[in-house]
Amino acid sequence: MKLIKLAVFLIGIFACQEITAQEDVRSITNEIEEEEEDEVYKPFDFNLQVKNMHLWKGLRVTDAPMTAADIHYLSKNGKFKAGVWGGAGFTGEYTEFDYYVSYQDKGFSVSIWDINNFSDFPDAEIFNYDRKVTSHFIDVTVAYELSKIPLKFSWSTLVQGRDTFTDDNAEVKNAFSNYVEIAYRVIEKENWSLGVYAGGAFSFRNEAHFYGDDPNFTNIGLIYNKDVKVLKDFSLPVSAMAMWNPEQEYGAIQVAVNFF
Repeated sequence: MKLIKLAVFLIGIFACQEITAQEDVRSITNEIEEEEEDEVYKPFDFNLQVKNMHLWKGLRVTDAPMTAADIHYLSKNGKFKAGVWGGAGFTGEYTEFDYYVSYQDKGFSVSIWDINNFSDFPDAEIFNYDRKVTSHFIDVTVAYELSKIPLKFSWSTLVQGRDTFTDDNAEVKNAFSNYVEIAYRVIEKENWSLGVYAGGAFSFRNEAHFYGDDPNFTNIGLIYNKDVKVLKDFSLPVSAMAMWNPEQEYGAIQVAVNFF
């Protein structure tokens, strides 16, 4: 009986030590994970991209090679983002400076861009939002990507700025132009992917809109993304987008390289 009691006592001691050891391991593991998470998370960052030309929602913004820089804040959970985006053409004819905020969660996303392409507005005042003279236009986009299949829907509306028309009373009014797009990732591999998309534009207030003279498809195309290995342990994300615009009756290919 004494031997049994002693055995039970020793087993109890070993069990307590094992539980304590496991708790210590868990505590150390959690601390390491928290430290690694703190080291990885960077609230502020910036990116640099170079393109042979700049396409946006079916519009050829510039045919010249250009650079784009993005300075932004990203929340720790990765859902909220805010920043400034700037583009400049190699020939000096294209200049743009934008502000944006965005939020995404569980396939849903919303973004607001204050787009200020002042290439054709040499005397534009950066804080002037008078629709008659401003170089700004504000684009609001709501999008949703399905979880079962890689299909994404988006609706964008220009709510303010130089998206205007003149009514029968010679008054300048906002057209509130809309751009609606559906995109589908056809193939997605480890180092490359292929997607297709189709977008159209219209205005509820006027026949002509920001993207053309009539309601129509304005942006049909495909996008190919891949990682191009430059060095043994270094690769660059590269994308090529072929676009056709039935409304404007032109097509173009944009190649973009993301350096960081």
